[in-house]
Amino acid sequence: MARLEAIVRQIDNNELEIDELVDKIKEANEIIAFCSEKLKKADTEIEKLLADE
Repeated sequence: MARLEAIVRQIDNNELEIDELVDKIKEANEIIAFCSEKLKKADTEIEKLLADE
């Protein structure tokens, strides 16, 4: 999360050149996809645990 927040801060503050901006947006998308997958897995695990009770 800290890395994603840093990227957003750089974008908001117009600290990036266009080439850097493209790279940072790609990186942010990768971080978001990673976090999203982790959340989906956690949700599935929680649903399994609750169903077993």
